[in-house]
Parts: sequence; C-alpha cells; structure tokens
Amino acid sequence: MVEKYDLEEFHNHPSPFVRYVEHKRIRRIFALLAPRADHRVLEIGCGAGHLLAQVPSGRPFGMDLAHTLLAKAARRLGGYGGFVQGDAEHLPFRDGAWDRIYCSEVLEHVPSPAAALAEMSRVVERRGVTVVSVPNERLINALKTALRKTGLYRALLREGTSKYAMPDRMDDEWHLHTFDLATLLALIPSGLRVTHVERVPFRWLPLRYVVRCEAVGVVRP
Repeated sequence: MVEKYDLEEFHNHPSPFVRYVEHKRIRRIFALLAPRADHRVLEIGCGAGHLLAQVPSGRPFGMDLAHTLLAKAARRLGGYGGFVQGDAEHLPFRDGAWDRIYCSEVLEHVPSPAAALAEMSRVVERRGVTVVSVPNERLINALKTALRKTGLYRALLREGTSKYAMPDRMDDEWHLHTFDLATLLALIPSGLRVTHVERVPFRWLPLRYVVRCEAVGVVRP
C-alpha cells in the first residue's frame, strides 16, 4: 500500500483543490498544536516526514510503523529531529513523555483507533496537547459518487495526470475504519478533553476533521 499510494505524489497532487484542502488542514493542525521552542513534539505515523519538516517550533520526533518511510523522513529533515519505528497502539515511550502530540490521517489505518488514542493520552504530559486529524469518509465517498455521475470528478481532481492512485472509495481498500465527527469523538479517552474542532476546508464542507485535546490526567511524578 505504501508503494501504491505514494505520499510524495499525494503531497504534490496536480489538483489545486486537493492541494488547497491539504494545505489548510496542515495549517490548522499546527495552529491548534501551538508548540513552543522548548516543547517535545511527537508525530505518530510521520510517514516520509512531510508534516514533521513543517513543525513551526519545538523539538520534533517522528514515529512510524514503516522503516522505509522513516528513512525518507530522516533524509527530508537532514539530521534534524529524531525517529523511531513503532506501533501507534503500543507507543514505546514512558508516561507523560511529550508536551505536544499530533496524529494526522492515521487512525483510519490502525486496527484499534481507541487503543491508539489511549496511548496518546498516556504519553502526553498533563496539560499537554494532542491534535488528531481524520477524513470525513462518508461525505468524501458521497461527493466522489456525485462528481463521477456529473462528469466533474476528472476535472476537479485532475484524474489521470498524477501517479497517485485515487480510489473510488478509500474504505474499500486501505482504510480500516470509516470516520465522521461523532465516531471520532466517541473514541476520545477520558484522559483527554476536547477543546476545539475544526472542519476543513469549510464548516459547511467538512472533508476533514481536526480535533484538539488537552490532557486532564492525574499529576505524574
């Protein structure tokens, strides 16, 4: 799947609309994360490091399951930041290790999103911030179907002009879960308190949800 759905191609997608949505989503993630220079910042599922290279402040660290993507991320950051191979459902970090955590379009791929969120709650420091982003797959699938019927799909998404394969329905192939906002919020553990929800690119067109949470766990030694 990593080879078929090349992230390099996706981040350079020929469709202005796809690039606009992705750019706005990333800007909202970092605005809500608001890292300071002294913050320890962890990206869970960092892939090839496209977002990690844009972290505005703090000490960035990336974790991913695929060692091939971690190698690309390390090259992209040129020795800046740190990396570790690991599983989102079993994070290889001590309790409260991170000031800021973000997880961008990853929860739909893991077997247990609830377990991954519980692990984020465990490893973020008390009063720390966790930001997660998921696709609103039901709306995306409905729009894709409608656009194909009207013949606008190819023009809007520049189908056939990119090496990135855009499937008809992502949940048919490599998305293990179909998210909407209610589904995501129901999975947020008690150790995290939702403080902000962003609908991207627009409130009336929520193709992506970006959710900010603050840690409310007990004081750790």
